[in-house]
Amino acid sequence: MSQFITTTPLMHMRPVGSAADRSLPRIEGILEKEFKGRLSLRLAEPVERNDKTGVDWYIDSDDAVTQLTTIPEELADYYKRRLRADVSVVENAAGHYESRNDQASLTTAAALRNAIRYPSDENIWLAGDVPSGKAAIVLTAWGYEAQRPELSGGRGDAIKRPVKVLPELGEVHIGPGEPVTSPVASSKPTSRNWLGILSSALWALALVLPFFIGWFLLPACGIRVPFTDRYLYGWGNGAFCRQLPNPQVEAGRNQSNMLTAELGTLTEQVRAKVESCVPPLPEPEPDPMEEAKERVEEAGGVWNQNETMISLIWNNQNDLDLAVVCPNGSKVSESGPACGGRLEIDRNYRENVDHPVEHIRFDGTLMPGRYQVEVRYWQNKVPSQLETPFKVIVQQEGKPPIISSDDAREVRKVIKVTEFTVP
Repeated sequence: MSQFITTTPLMHMRPVGSAADRSLPRIEGILEKEFKGRLSLRLAEPVERNDKTGVDWYIDSDDAVTQLTTIPEELADYYKRRLRADVSVVENAAGHYESRNDQASLTTAAALRNAIRYPSDENIWLAGDVPSGKAAIVLTAWGYEAQRPELSGGRGDAIKRPVKVLPELGEVHIGPGEPVTSPVASSKPTSRNWLGILSSALWALALVLPFFIGWFLLPACGIRVPFTDRYLYGWGNGAFCRQLPNPQVEAGRNQSNMLTAELGTLTEQVRAKVESCVPPLPEPEPDPMEEAKERVEEAGGVWNQNETMISLIWNNQNDLDLAVVCPNGSKVSESGPACGGRLEIDRNYRENVDHPVEHIRFDGTLMPGRYQVEVRYWQNKVPSQLETPFKVIVQQEGKPPIISSDDAREVRKVIKVTEFTVP
């Protein structure tokens, strides 16, 4: 069921790229092909209004929709981190396509970048159970960017025109002949003018006089204004007679104030209790590609996405070894290079680090065939951490990365993690 989300006016926005770059079915097809549903990001469906003044945005879902800017700041930061993670993955994929430098790939890259372009956080919506941290992130106004309003001479602009003031007395030349004196009344008052001024003064006095008379005639103790507790006093401002406050009314007012204060205290206590019962939101898992790149560059290695690379990352001081078996049976490992590949980084062999990496690079053209990626649990240096989870990232030129996860539990055991093929 299609559900309306919001309307964005086009007054201060402009589209980016061509209509094909902002085609929702095309972009959804590219995202599904590239990421196969791994993204939590969703794109709202744009429907341009008939009067061309804005775009209505819809989502094919029955879940409740909430604007990001209306939820608590801590919860909003969590969803922003999730969105940044998805945006980073999409940008990486767009970069891969741009590196091919052909027209079809550049068009696909432009469509991917349009999918993650939006004017501000006000265009971020959440569909589903927001407090649980599992709501889907929905973007509106994607494919548009904000523009600064400029003066355009349109209907709303103020046009200042010079105003010509005619002289109070003077002569106007209508045509040939003698000039005609302009018909301006003489500044000398006439008897008719005096009568008009006097009549206006009498009418003003007739309107003001009743208020003065009433102010003098009000009783000393004042008159209560209907439907209020306020008294209106006349001459003396009520100094001659002040009513004593009613003890019952005062007691009731004091009790009401005490109950209101107590209710406010209980409300704050309940709110604090509810907030303490909400479990902390899970931290988003870091991007393995970015993590591997950071560790390789920190260890002095080379990260080149135009080459074939295999990286192994884990998070303790145990020693794991990375190897690649070539199609001809030779093996790239710590023992030496083979079939154009070599082990560039070997961590936790001599020195021990908490966030190690091993990195294999292939230079030049690879021989065709099937390559097998293996991980060997060489040495357990932390007795309390026998089991060692790890991730393997395979980056081939012009292809999306292959990311595999597994656990090393038995020392000296070789684990066949994944494989890739070179045509």
